[in-house]
Amino acid sequence: MKTLLLVEDEKLIRQGVRSMIERSGVEIENIIECNNGEAALEILKNQEVDVMFTDIRMPKMDGITLVSKASEFKKKPLIAAVSGFDDFDYAVGMLKNGVQEYILKPVDRKKITETLVKFEDIYEAEQEKYMQERNVAFQQLKYMIFCDDITVAELENTCHIIHKYIPFDKYAVFCFSAKEDDNEFTEKDKYFYVQGRDSLNFIITDAQYFNDVKAKLQHYYVGVSLVYENFFDVKQAFCEAAQMRRFSFEKCEKLVDADGFKELPKDFEYGVKYMMQTANLICSNKLEEAISQLTAFSEGVKSGKYNINEFQEQMKIIIRTTMKVYKNVLANKEEDINELADIYAFETIDVYMDVIKEWINHFNELVGQDIDEHKTNIKMQKAIEYIKEKYATDLNMAVVSNYISMNYSLFSYTFKQYTGTNFVNYLKNIRVGEAKKLLTETDMKINEISQAVGYDHEKHFMKTFKSITGLTPSQYRNNLG
Repeated sequence: MKTLLLVEDEKLIRQGVRSMIERSGVEIENIIECNNGEAALEILKNQEVDVMFTDIRMPKMDGITLVSKASEFKKKPLIAAVSGFDDFDYAVGMLKNGVQEYILKPVDRKKITETLVKFEDIYEAEQEKYMQERNVAFQQLKYMIFCDDITVAELENTCHIIHKYIPFDKYAVFCFSAKEDDNEFTEKDKYFYVQGRDSLNFIITDAQYFNDVKAKLQHYYVGVSLVYENFFDVKQAFCEAAQMRRFSFEKCEKLVDADGFKELPKDFEYGVKYMMQTANLICSNKLEEAISQLTAFSEGVKSGKYNINEFQEQMKIIIRTTMKVYKNVLANKEEDINELADIYAFETIDVYMDVIKEWINHFNELVGQDIDEHKTNIKMQKAIEYIKEKYATDLNMAVVSNYISMNYSLFSYTFKQYTGTNFVNYLKNIRVGEAKKLLTETDMKINEISQAVGYDHEKHFMKTFKSITGLTPSQYRNNLG
């Protein structure tokens, strides 16, 4: 364990407990002491604490309040309450509020050691579980970054999972060349290292450590993305960093930062800035921004600032990228969309841009429908899981629709569309299915089984069972013999 926080207002007791902790044989890297709950709370706010030993009665803020507030943090420490016999009733309440152990004064060294050993086992199990889940999440991150055919639903779901392990409010991506993993970048919660293709490697970092990472990469040729806030843009950030690195390779420049790069060549600017970004803007309902970017490009062509051939090539890239990312949504629209890549099929660039704007608006409607359907499917799955868990209770459609926060009538219609049957019949089939198991695997009486699967009245149960199976419960059981 890394950090233990010891909270005790009596100095001699605090020193004694610390000594016992240090001689327990359980390895702890850092022990922090403080003499009241307020000071302890500030420490918990500013750094991760793995274990906290706290007294109950203290000035400014008592242990009960401290424990209650500590339970609100995302990273909660393992807590042991240390106090006198008179506080035992308080301790019982604390045990229900996130305290794992209660240590009675006068403090016994054996009890301290037993508590630390127990906490060490819990901590190591949690760390192992965290690392396993984190490794899976990072495999998903690599898939999302390097797969060209990822769908909107996959992108949304993967970003949600990964953000749990890379919880940056603002982030940037660095790309540099290295043949093997660089062990220099292993500091937890500051930056995360991702090995890519073609000797390209990436570091995604919290924006506050931007200069720290830049300093560590001073001996490399590096490309840097813009700073992003929405984790849904992480794929774009990686693409941007990779393209900046390629440009640093071409121009022999040590560091190319997208934020400070003003004069991009015509064969580069819109490939990076608009290829992924335009697709994401369209999907995110930021239609005005997407149209504004494309309009600026077309106006640049008209004024002679940009080459018409480059305009055509970049429109092909945007369309092709959109088709790959949103292939499920656009499955039946491929032929129509591919026609947009041929700009000379239109009379003028203004006519072409009018068609593109219409396409963007139509595309947004299609994506919106797909996202709504995805969210509805998640709600339906949640409803089904709830029914399977609560089938034995007094369950009805109002209870389930309320549980998933969906209008009663809409739930009734959507549930039937999703399952192929109405709610009442679905619940009947679940209950009868469970009743069959009990008839097969137990010696329970019919009335007991009736109660166990959610029917208060045996006659109602028997009638329902026969309507579905064609047999009474007794006949069904006898046929098994």
